[in-house]
Amino acid sequence: MKKLTFIMIAMTAITFVACGNKTTGNNDNGDEDSVFMLDGPGSVYEPTEEEVGQYALETVQEVYEAVGQAYSSEDWQTQSNELDKEYCSKDWNATVKAVREKDNQNPEEMGFFDADYWVMGQDFSKKIYATDLNLEKLLMNDTTWEAAVTLKLHNFSEIPVRVNLIYEGGEWKVDDLTDLSNDLDWKKSMKEYLAE
Repeated sequence: MKKLTFIMIAMTAITFVACGNKTTGNNDNGDEDSVFMLDGPGSVYEPTEEEVGQYALETVQEVYEAVGQAYSSEDWQTQSNELDKEYCSKDWNATVKAVREKDNQNPEEMGFFDADYWVMGQDFSKKIYATDLNLEKLLMNDTTWEAAVTLKLHNFSEIPVRVNLIYEGGEWKVDDLTDLSNDLDWKKSMKEYLAE
């Protein structure tokens, strides 16, 4: 009986250790739709650059699917704020909040946001989506992971966009958006506005 108990405890311990080291994603069972989750910089498991880059691309695709759904709803303004909370970095959210607070101090003036960074314009179609996603840059060091993904945003016309990502809280988060057709770096522009 003691031997059986010892074997059961050993098997349980081995199972917990094995489960604790698992990640999801590029698995061998053919499930290509799963999102790859990583422990991030400094983790015991060292993912390949290909895995990390693929996860960045999947994240941006997920973001723009959410953008398309949000802007096709009647409650798109609330949905836009939810996109920020769900998909953007702490620094991005803090910067947007600071800009809105500055705008609220002068309600008679137009304010910073005369266009929308998710749709890269003042107006938007009911069908917004992204194509031609390309991993432009990937930086992986011991403390920070960063990526840049370019894409074509379809909102009435094709708009070339760069999405800068940082790895934060176990996920890729949007840290900046750039409208490449107008050379408009949203985060840089917001920081300059706050410094005025």
